[in-house]
Amino acid sequence: MRSFSRIAVLLLACVTMGGCSAASPSSSTRTLGADLTGISGVQRGIHFQGQVFVPTTASVSDIDAAIAREVKTALGALQEPEVSLRDRDATNAQDPAKWNQQTLSVVDPSNPGAAATSIVRVTYQYDDEAIVTDSLNGKSAVAFVMLADDYSQHTAKLEQDCSGDPTDDPASLWYDFQPQIGACQTDIKNELSAITKEESALGGRALTVGPKEAGRWFLPVTATLDPPEQPTQSYSPEYDRLFGVAPNGTAKAQLVVYAFNGVDSDETNPDDILGQEAIRFLRTMLQGQPNLRPVDTNPFALLEDIYVNGTKLANVTYAEMFSWILDQTGYPAEVGTDATAIAALRAQAMAKFTERWIYWDLPVTVNDSSGAAHTLTVEVRFFYGDEASNPTAQQHAEWRYLEAFWYGDVFLYNGHSHFGNGPLDPQHYGPQNFNGNYQLMLVNSCLSYNYYHEDFFSYKPGGTQNLDMIVNGLPSYVWGGGEATAKLLLGLLDGKQHSYRELLQGMEIDMPWGQKSYEPMRVADGELDNVFSQSKTPLSLSVGAPVYP
Repeated sequence: MRSFSRIAVLLLACVTMGGCSAASPSSSTRTLGADLTGISGVQRGIHFQGQVFVPTTASVSDIDAAIAREVKTALGALQEPEVSLRDRDATNAQDPAKWNQQTLSVVDPSNPGAAATSIVRVTYQYDDEAIVTDSLNGKSAVAFVMLADDYSQHTAKLEQDCSGDPTDDPASLWYDFQPQIGACQTDIKNELSAITKEESALGGRALTVGPKEAGRWFLPVTATLDPPEQPTQSYSPEYDRLFGVAPNGTAKAQLVVYAFNGVDSDETNPDDILGQEAIRFLRTMLQGQPNLRPVDTNPFALLEDIYVNGTKLANVTYAEMFSWILDQTGYPAEVGTDATAIAALRAQAMAKFTERWIYWDLPVTVNDSSGAAHTLTVEVRFFYGDEASNPTAQQHAEWRYLEAFWYGDVFLYNGHSHFGNGPLDPQHYGPQNFNGNYQLMLVNSCLSYNYYHEDFFSYKPGGTQNLDMIVNGLPSYVWGGGEATAKLLLGLLDGKQHSYRELLQGMEIDMPWGQKSYEPMRVADGELDNVFSQSKTPLSLSVGAPVYP
């Protein structure tokens, strides 16, 4: 979840001193660019040199781990300049053939009598792709600071001075690292000053560093950015394949949408911030497509049957239930102003939508480019519930996702990323878990561009020809995530066959604290090989009568 405060302090002007700068990438490592459709960010190649100090006995795997640990902190440091790396494990930098390894003497100029020790400095080249905010379109470089080497030795001090959320788990310091914070800027400046003083005392001795340099906490870096490029044309989802009306394609009786909603801390609490977003998803979905009707629940429930003091309330509607949960208004006269009764009512309403599958059906007719009519049912398979509080919950969530990968046409997820290690972590899945049909996948969570999308493309039979993804380049606010997710679904079903740019614009929301048209630097990927064109092979879609009144 993204902090509501934004730090306006710029990086110290001296951050490039005593650190690493970019090296010119070879033609084999330059990125192609223009692979993503976004409305506030663009894909650009990013290149920099970094370094790690390791013992002389360090193995290749030890060095790989040190590089990965250091680069991972860039995911936190680059949140403020709004740059999102693709390769979170720094695999592109883990090539011993490209390393420059030097054995150095560590000499303390303040203690001339102390024996020198040895250490190895490994300089590596990082070449990757990143989503970069449009506000940097005029810039060819970005300066930032990474945490150096094994920073876990200094966790307490770093959390105090350099974390955007000092209360968070120390293991997630890499994510919370914000070198723009004033106290952290002071620490960086003081360390650079101490290293400069140490270097001066050593007199430029070859292959020699002091203990301040060898044990540095921070590594300032300047990365070069390739020129920004957007795709040269507008791309859309493969609507004809999605609806089963593509020429020589497979006809469909159903378009199956899986809509998953994660939990923040307590799925039984109607005030759980992600639980509220699950309800906001339903409210937005039903406002946009009021002919949707629930046709199945598992475990079974009569969703609108609400009781107060053992008596069933008359004529309860979903809109009323959503208002009780989200707005805390519109309570029935039977509960009056009794706080206990109101709390019980809200909890009862929330329970109807919690830890159960709810299938919502919508009959539609799609006319293909020849004018032929095809009837099918859009089925939204909604689930809100625990996905990560314990191993059993995570296993059940993985089973739900496996079902969606195999049977779904559209996969929607709104919730936490769990730092990329939760039940949606690609390492839990493989090519055998995905069908060979065209699918569209949204992962509406923090840094989902970095955590998820590349692996899923490699798993999907046919790769980008059969999978499009929408992912977030930045940490995302929890508030409004359900609404944004529902807006994507509505954009797919409104019969206008929007382009990806239009769909992304449709997902923007106005935040309650005044921020307008918010979106966490979302992008669509996998779209470049899409061939559907509404202007060339137009489709039309109309919604039929609900399956029951």
